[in-house]
Amino acid sequence: MQTPAQPLKKKVILSFSIIIILILCSGALGWEITQQIETTDKTTETVHLFKEAELQLRREEKNLLIRGYSVERFHRWQKAKEDFYQRLGELIGMKALNDDEINELKSSNSAMSDTYKEFFDDIKSGKLTETKSALYDYEFKKIGQRSLDLIDGILAREQAVSIKMDSRADLLIIVFLAVFVGTTSFLVINVLRNL
Repeated sequence: MQTPAQPLKKKVILSFSIIIILILCSGALGWEITQQIETTDKTTETVHLFKEAELQLRREEKNLLIRGYSVERFHRWQKAKEDFYQRLGELIGMKALNDDEINELKSSNSAMSDTYKEFFDDIKSGKLTETKSALYDYEFKKIGQRSLDLIDGILAREQAVSIKMDSRADLLIIVFLAVFVGTTSFLVINVLRNL
């Protein structure tokens, strides 16, 4: 024969078990979502740095075109180019780019390298006329714009992922809060009823 305290004891144990399971699940899911958000934020930050490196490279190209060749300008251009390739390597290492994007950037970089080689050959040989300078400027702009369009696409994708992660986190919080409040209410009501 069961005493009145036994059903209450079972309900209390069941309620606390549900609460503990909820806490464990929310911790595990919260950690997973936090990791995904951190990865997305880091990728977005790196893409922004990559875009800055692209724009700085373009500025240094313009300086060489407008002001002419000097060792100091050449070294600034080289530094900007190294930063650009470093950021590209970081994005590839983070697996933030898909194969099409990597191929597009490699194609763009290959065209950029060929154009740079011709540009510096013309500068060193003194064959850089105003017309050629305008052509190089157009080529640098076209190549840079392809990269910037690709970067903007990556940023848009990462922002969409970030918004999705935020909405998942909000939904998770609401669901766990509702179940937690419901379980706690059930526990309190049964304890008060059996007092």
